[in-house]
Amino acid sequence: MAFTVSPGVVTKEIDLTAIVPEVGATAGATAGAFRWGPIEDIIVVSSESDLVNRFNKPDSLTYNYFFTAANFLAYGNNLSVVRTANSEAKNASTSGTQVIIKNNDKYYDTYDPNFGGAEVSTHGDWAAKYAGTLGNSLKVSLCGADKPSATLTGTVTVAGSTTPDITGDGTAFLSELAVNDVVKVGDEHYMITAITNDALATSVINKAAGAAQAAGSTATRLKSSGFEEPATTMFGTVSAVAGSTALTGSAQAKFDTQLNVGDIVTIGSQEVTINSITSATAAVLRTAITNVATTSAYSRKWEYHGSVDTAPTTSTFGTRKGTPEDEVHVVIVDEDGDWTGTKGEVLESYPNLSVASDATSDDGTDLFYKETINRKSSYIWWMNHNAIGNAVAAINTLGWGAAADSSVAPKFQSAGIVLTSSFVGGVDGNEISDGNLMTGFDKFKNAADSDIALLPTANASATVVTHVINNIAETRKDCVVFCSPELADVVDNAGGEAADIVEFRNTLPGTTYAMLDSGYKYQYDKYNDKFRYVPLNGDMAGITVRATAEQDVFYSPAGFGRGQVKNVTKLPYNPDKTARDLLYKSGVNPVVTFPGQGTILFGDKTLAAKPSAFDRINVRRLFIVLEKAISQFAQAQLFEFNDDFTRARFVAAVEPFLRDIQGRGGITDFAVVCDDTNNTADVIDRNQFVGSIFVKPVRPINFILLNFVAVRSGVEFSEITNAV
Repeated sequence: MAFTVSPGVVTKEIDLTAIVPEVGATAGATAGAFRWGPIEDIIVVSSESDLVNRFNKPDSLTYNYFFTAANFLAYGNNLSVVRTANSEAKNASTSGTQVIIKNNDKYYDTYDPNFGGAEVSTHGDWAAKYAGTLGNSLKVSLCGADKPSATLTGTVTVAGSTTPDITGDGTAFLSELAVNDVVKVGDEHYMITAITNDALATSVINKAAGAAQAAGSTATRLKSSGFEEPATTMFGTVSAVAGSTALTGSAQAKFDTQLNVGDIVTIGSQEVTINSITSATAAVLRTAITNVATTSAYSRKWEYHGSVDTAPTTSTFGTRKGTPEDEVHVVIVDEDGDWTGTKGEVLESYPNLSVASDATSDDGTDLFYKETINRKSSYIWWMNHNAIGNAVAAINTLGWGAAADSSVAPKFQSAGIVLTSSFVGGVDGNEISDGNLMTGFDKFKNAADSDIALLPTANASATVVTHVINNIAETRKDCVVFCSPELADVVDNAGGEAADIVEFRNTLPGTTYAMLDSGYKYQYDKYNDKFRYVPLNGDMAGITVRATAEQDVFYSPAGFGRGQVKNVTKLPYNPDKTARDLLYKSGVNPVVTFPGQGTILFGDKTLAAKPSAFDRINVRRLFIVLEKAISQFAQAQLFEFNDDFTRARFVAAVEPFLRDIQGRGGITDFAVVCDDTNNTADVIDRNQFVGSIFVKPVRPINFILLNFVAVRSGVEFSEITNAV
């Protein structure tokens, strides 16, 4: 007891407000093959559009799993999905060698290649975020910072007409120039091809013959840009024949250093795109040029010039640190049109990132291009710095990924660079085995990792369904498995459907934690403009969610009121009354199309091995909710004393919870016993606590008998009603 040494007042609180919590009963979970998304990781989706965004559209190998998930989401909005694949699955990348990217058998939304070991070097600069052939449609283009124009220190003398030497006086060529820079001296333009030292460089001239520049001439380094170059800095001229894709440069042209594949070149009023570069004076266009061009001046701009507002330059962070030219634009493109249906469509654009590892914006947001791409992109991972930026090509420059530090070097090695890479080598791995599918479902084994209530299994074999029942549902005891027979049992099997479905049922274990329907439905696949046979268990789980949402967890999902199935073109097998009798006796729930009344779930049995209240899905789900909710509350009694006070507190919390369920129509009566009759001295000495909860569940009507009795005139009904 709390007390004070000297006179005073002591207060303390005793919390007797504990209640039994409500628990979820509408969250679903499934596993299967998909075209995109993390493998062997639980992803929660809330709608069909969300499913498409995370796992992409279905194809001939994935439609069963996709539409099982989509059909569930037509009724509910909480589905955990695990993508599974075989060992052939590979991530596409910008190199010729692909492996699957994972760390300790788990995929990460913020993948760090530092954890990948040898995997990193095999992928090149970029890798697709997930395994699959969809990655082969990706392309990444990076545009480096503009290098601003500047007047060079000192003066120069130019001697020679074809590859003239530029000799400096008081110059600093090593720090102020780089190979491929364009320098203007007088009226002539020179492209730097080599730098020997601060006072000597070699160049080419952009005219057939240029005048020597007198000693003491001022030299200006012109702006160089991967983003766009005006005609004044483009060497030579171009010619082309109308209707041809060949572009020819004059002798002074430098296509191999000044152009990039994908560049948009403007010749007069025409815009054409570079498809390939053959040499310094020859290139191929993507489409034929319209007008004749003869020794014409030309300009160029980055292929994705229109996807961002301005050229990359120096970030505010780089300016503050005194290390300019750190910005890059990164654009992710649907090169083949597999994502959007349009070739070349831009999927994501990341302007004004930085190659400095410590770069941040004014609000503290990370600007380092590696971290930003890995954190935000839905399509790719950064894997490595390109060799151009990673291996410093000029003195006094910082390589990509270095911290900004003007005391080490005055700038970054990124100016004027355009790097465009296509992805190759992605493999789906969607021809999955039973073992692959079991591995996917096993992600739901641990109730602490996933709070789920319903497990639709798509077109899983009896082997897989049995595994899911025995190793997940029967172990967790808080979820129900929904399954369908094999496609061959109900399609093109006229007359043998009922017997084959019963045979399939007999291969499954007896359990109250599973529900089997009678087959498949024929539905339209809007993504591929065709019809598909899809197992009904996704709908059965969804209908159960709908019944819970509209009524309560203890309502049967079957019947004309709650059992309507959506998106049915037809049933390949529509069991008649005789077949329904055979199926229902075996624990199979018929799905039936009634003319003018729709397609209906016409049964609510579990796969119980023997008759009991738990052979009905509503009773099983009622008890799952009761056990789960009361068990969660009971955890609060751990480490308390097993005395009258603790037992009374338990009863005081559980009885109102059950009374509420009774008031909602879920049970007809109940009793809670938690006293010294079931908590004997022996129980207490074993450090145990026993609460006994007795429940009378409601039973859904499955059979209706209507007696029609004809009576004689003058007979009083009160005389005969008791005899009927």
